[in-house]
Amino acid sequence: MHDLGHAFLESVSPMSETKLRLNLQDLVILALLVAINIVLQKLQIGPAYLKVGLGFIGLTLLGYYFGPLWGAIGAGVSDLLMSAIFGVEGGFFPGFTLSAMLAALIYGVFFYKQPIKIWRIIVATLLVTAIVNVLLNTYWLHLLYGLNLKAAFLARVVKELIVPWVQMIVIYLVLNALQRVKIKK
Repeated sequence: MHDLGHAFLESVSPMSETKLRLNLQDLVILALLVAINIVLQKLQIGPAYLKVGLGFIGLTLLGYYFGPLWGAIGAGVSDLLMSAIFGVEGGFFPGFTLSAMLAALIYGVFFYKQPIKIWRIIVATLLVTAIVNVLLNTYWLHLLYGLNLKAAFLARVVKELIVPWVQMIVIYLVLNALQRVKIKK
């Protein structure tokens, strides 16, 4: 776990290679990943409390290429733009923006400038699943729709016992493919 703490501090420290300012190339790539994330977020099935989709890939890419800080900012911008362009069922709710930002932050901590290791994928995916999907998003749905918190939690836990394992496989395949492609210098 010392490696994990060191990776996090290095990825968010202004003295590390994490840039607080982006050059034009980075800004263009960030904008492209924001657009990709918006498209992937729209590819989902199921009702509001059981949505299954590809949005996790966009959040993973933001964290992988830009780290916790800019990945989270990109995720927040993606969520705001998606809400502005497409509207949101039930109206805009900032809790889901916070959830998207937190997921990208977690992926950034584990994947930014780090070797792709299976343990990183497992831990990052399980953290996003537990903290963001099960806890936060269930609570946001409770606040928005007045769902019984216990019933909503139980319904989401069933889904979240299956979906993360598929996500881990997809993340592994995507990140291994991206390691061979040099997009950023």
